[in-house]
Amino acid sequence: MMQRKRAAGYGGGSGVRKNNPYHAGTPTRSFGRPKSTHGKKLYVLFFMLLLATMLGIYTSSFGTSKVTQTQTKTNGDSIVKNVGVKMDEHEHIIDHLSNPNGDAAVKAEKSQNEESNDSGKSEALSSTATTTSTSTTSYISTREAIQSIKGEFYTRYGGKDEALAMLQRGILPASGGSSKPENDEKATRHTAERIIRAKNRKLIPISNEEQEELEEDGVGDGDGHHNQFVIAFGGYSVTVGRGNFYNQSYPFIMQNVLKPVFKSMGLELVVRNSAIGGIPSFPYGFCLPNFLGMDADVVSWDYGMNEGNGAEAFESYLRHSISTLPKRPMMIMLDTKARRVDMLKKYFDNGSLMDSIAVGRADVAVNKHILEKAESDRPEGFQKWDEWGGPKGSPGQSSWHPKYKEHEMIGWMIAIHFLDALEKVADILEVKDTNSSIDMDDAAHEKLVLLPKPESAVRTNGGAESPSHLLYGVPLDDEAADDSRWHMDPVSCRTSFLPNEHGGMTEIIASGLAEGVGDDLESRDDSQYNDGWVVDVGKVERDTKRKVKKHGGMGYIDMKNALYGIPGSGTLQLELPHEGPNHGHKHSKDTDMLASHWFDTLVFCEVNEKRGDNECKPDKDITYTVGGVEADVVQITSAAAYLNKSLCVNVSIPKDARVSLKEEDGAEENQLADHEKVYLKVDVTVTGEKVTRKDGACSISHIVWQSH
Repeated sequence: MMQRKRAAGYGGGSGVRKNNPYHAGTPTRSFGRPKSTHGKKLYVLFFMLLLATMLGIYTSSFGTSKVTQTQTKTNGDSIVKNVGVKMDEHEHIIDHLSNPNGDAAVKAEKSQNEESNDSGKSEALSSTATTTSTSTTSYISTREAIQSIKGEFYTRYGGKDEALAMLQRGILPASGGSSKPENDEKATRHTAERIIRAKNRKLIPISNEEQEELEEDGVGDGDGHHNQFVIAFGGYSVTVGRGNFYNQSYPFIMQNVLKPVFKSMGLELVVRNSAIGGIPSFPYGFCLPNFLGMDADVVSWDYGMNEGNGAEAFESYLRHSISTLPKRPMMIMLDTKARRVDMLKKYFDNGSLMDSIAVGRADVAVNKHILEKAESDRPEGFQKWDEWGGPKGSPGQSSWHPKYKEHEMIGWMIAIHFLDALEKVADILEVKDTNSSIDMDDAAHEKLVLLPKPESAVRTNGGAESPSHLLYGVPLDDEAADDSRWHMDPVSCRTSFLPNEHGGMTEIIASGLAEGVGDDLESRDDSQYNDGWVVDVGKVERDTKRKVKKHGGMGYIDMKNALYGIPGSGTLQLELPHEGPNHGHKHSKDTDMLASHWFDTLVFCEVNEKRGDNECKPDKDITYTVGGVEADVVQITSAAAYLNKSLCVNVSIPKDARVSLKEEDGAEENQLADHEKVYLKVDVTVTGEKVTRKDGACSISHIVWQSH
């Protein structure tokens, strides 16, 4: 997968430029009484111009943050302004988390960390404030597109008043919305800054063919690069669009509405629908980079059906999105249950996520009196409300799944919410927003190491069945009286579920996998299972996808593949790479090769399906040998469950387990070389004698570990 490059910044100059027309020819002496009538007239004229200029600056700056310097350069239609240094929107998070009691030592630590981060950037900015530069007319098309979309929204959903009332019921900002306009303005600007950063990143190299396609759409720089803003949706069958075609699901409705606005700004809007039918938020939430992509600017989860009313799992999902995704993405939650909405608000209040929203379905957003009207009397958006987008009889056409027009409504509401931020982008880039200084440093704005203290009741010593360190992180200093600062060790994941942006299960398999087992939808038999562990799907998944195939596939890309094994499958040998931070010290190949020096968590999860009482029990029927030593195994009961079935086991790192090295030339005899890679070898064997393919083989769908 291609990696983004950070944008080269715009350095802001200081002082008055020699070619500034406001200063060209101005006497260098101090102002004094003019020596002639002609000079007096010029003096009066100059004084009036100066007064008008000062009045204009005062008016435009009224009510904004302090401006330390204003510099204007006129060059044709181009206006360049450097409006001082504005503290980044996330700066208060660091202050709140790292210095709640005004500890000077913590401040010094923060400053030192920031300097260290800055020194490692290959394309860092010369100033924390970016200089916004654009033609004053360049965003006319953007504003026209925004107004056109708003007009269509009002028409579709019963006029402006009715449509806006639906929007207010259906979109619940964590900032408080219209009830807290100051907070709402902060949230809108925060999203706008995300978009501006995406616009200014340089960027993703692409092929000539891709460049030509993008340039036809008005996107790309003509030099083999293009700008993307990425919105990645997670969830289960509701978000997949079951009962409708995949491209009729609400993420793609939103994309179609917003695409022309992003295009007018020179941005490609990339939308991923990475939802998978019939899964819970965990173990999916352990693997967000795999499913949603490391480049996601916005992410989501759909909590509408399977996970009760609690907020504990959602908070863990939030914390993983903050810790494992580099851009600290905006969160969209398809759900309006009170506890989870309240959790979003708390993460706004503590400064961790400033622009998250909860989104309601039709039962929350729609004025039911409209749906009671005759079909011909309804606005366009509510006509054919009870019709599916897919062919009659398609899988998923159930009462709990939204039909096409509901998907359309959800997509439109999310799109309209983004329009305010897009309009703010135009204001900032046209310098109509005088508080227009933007910190373009991704590290400062997007990736903060610190987490707030969890809102959920967390037992930091909950035991192997409740690994809170993997779900919520740990206090930065266990012995400190102040536990407001938390962090999470790096989390790695490999999964067999699809869609998968990167990090597939086969990357870590050294041996033991059966080959040539056929298409995913072909049934397997015992002979194939006796040749090794098999990539397979469960009976319910296969039957469902076969029905979908009869309707042409309907565009769906999700598949719950897993590795399946029985006693006759033999041993599956895995090699898990250490993907934690550099230790910063030399390692002895004799004394520093204990696995616990490198790894501290190992979790195996099975596919979420119920297959009867005789199915494999991963905590009892599988033996895990970690680093050459048989490990203890405990069922995780505090997270990752589906239909009351726990899905994951916590596999211990035995105290005598050792890591292995990928030996390379140049390594010293007893020292670990910088270029040598550390691996943890894990052997997985089905030892439960009663496990059969027919009753339910053992399965592995996610392997998760933490490195330190």
